[in-house]
Amino acid sequence: MPDYSNPPHILIVEDDPIVREIVASYLRSEGLVATEAADIASAMAIFSARSVDLVIVDINLPDGLGFDLISALRRQRDCAAIYMTSRGGSDDRVRGLETGGDDYVVKPIDVRELLARVRAVLRRYRGGGDAIRGPGAVMAFRGWTLDLLRRELADPAGQLVRLTRAEFDLFAALAQAGATPLSREYLLEVVSSAESTTKERTIDVMISRIRRKLGAAAPPTPRILTRQGQGYCFQAPPP
Repeated sequence: MPDYSNPPHILIVEDDPIVREIVASYLRSEGLVATEAADIASAMAIFSARSVDLVIVDINLPDGLGFDLISALRRQRDCAAIYMTSRGGSDDRVRGLETGGDDYVVKPIDVRELLARVRAVLRRYRGGGDAIRGPGAVMAFRGWTLDLLRRELADPAGQLVRLTRAEFDLFAALAQAGATPLSREYLLEVVSSAESTTKERTIDVMISRIRRKLGAAAPPTPRILTRQGQGYCFQAPPP
């Protein structure tokens, strides 16, 4: 778990108190600040009074739509947004992205996957990690260093592993998710804006390139594991 000296503030807007509390409690256990709101009016008041880095919002709220809330918040100031909803239709997804959503997750929510998405959105929201500050911006594992601000990966010998922008985004998303598998579909979303040709390349090919570059670096080497039917996950070098 990253050690955030200045933890990002997540606003959770969800009218179901059980879902809201489960998500908020899990994010807090991972070092993030989480504030809860049950409707648009409460969310607007919190957003006006406090700095908010990311809003996780249900689409159907007692006093309106989450789409409208994000549009209203973005007229005040910028923030990242993830829609969390039981509505999984493509029209809803497109509208969510058009109204400023950075990601879209469908209930029932796997909180570990949601955490990985939150970290990925925060990391890329301001061009590669400006939303993540302090010691949490640097991950270290068995001599390896992943600097999310400088966007650099260094092996135990101190040599930089040369990754393209998309490869770095993909590797960082996996490293932050840890043992939680990330699907190919989600990883494609993570890297889709990093390179114009991303859609013409499969995630599998990109993973192969990263594995080859890791294998050429100084040992011990982190691994990217394939989880059948789930996607890929990160494994740090063994102690």
